[in-house]
Amino acid sequence: MPIKQVVYSREALNTFESEINEFGIIETGGVLMGYVKDETVHVIKASDGGPDAIHEDVYFRADPNYIDMFIDVEYANSGGKLRYLGEWHTHSQIIPEPSPKDLNSLYEIAESADDFCLLLIIGAINFKVDEFINRSITVIKHKHLKSPFSLSSQVF
Repeated sequence: MPIKQVVYSREALNTFESEINEFGIIETGGVLMGYVKDETVHVIKASDGGPDAIHEDVYFRADPNYIDMFIDVEYANSGGKLRYLGEWHTHSQIIPEPSPKDLNSLYEIAESADDFCLLLIIGAINFKVDEFINRSITVIKHKHLKSPFSLSSQVF
């Protein structure tokens, strides 16, 4: 099924804003949970990086045990409705661009995903949640397509 757009819940945006407020331009991130309906990805929840995450100027690694637990709990609490969609992190930029390392990571995750994987990058410099759409980039990689592509995003 082709994906045509991604919509982000206010709850997910609140997580992004909280993390950026805590870490500033130091990279932070987590995972994205939601569902797909009618060619639209609905991102309902976003995690933080967890207690053992690594936050550096140009590097972020989530706490894998925390992330696994977050995914399992959200999946169970939603009765299987919410699934892992991909990952998000910040860059110390105003308008973010995925790095080659980001794209390589996206390819690796997409290979193990059922069908696709999202990568959301948010520009953390002077971030304001009401400017989210213009300060972020959502890249999707379908498992069976060669190249990733950017999608339009909305907030609901």
